[in-house]
Amino acid sequence: MRGLRGTAVAFCIALAAHFVAAQNLMGKWVGSTVVNGQRYSFTMTVTAGNHYIETAQVGTLMTTQSGTYVLANGLLVRTVLDWNPKQQLVVDPPYGSHDVPVARPPGGSYKVTFPNADTMVLTDVNFKGTLTYQRAQ
Repeated sequence: MRGLRGTAVAFCIALAAHFVAAQNLMGKWVGSTVVNGQRYSFTMTVTAGNHYIETAQVGTLMTTQSGTYVLANGLLVRTVLDWNPKQQLVVDPPYGSHDVPVARPPGGSYKVTFPNADTMVLTDVNFKGTLTYQRAQ
């Protein structure tokens, strides 16, 4: 009986350690998806103080956003504080071109699951799209 109790305790400790490790977002995460035949690559770096920096790239085009997040009860809510580019060139034939401001990205709310400590799946609560990140560091 003692051996069974010790095994159960060890199992519970290992399971709790897995969940704590899985929800530690600190570090670098990478993911990608294909939309209309083009591959989009995402890199998200999570730093202390619940801050993140995310870069999205397709071909030679890249956007970046950074901000804060809250993770609670399986929901990740991000608030964008800075983003680039802030201007977009619009070509307006035959008149030439001009810059227009790029609006602040919405941030977003995501259902988060951790299939394991090195995989994070984000499902957008509003748009229902899913992106899987792998821990890179």
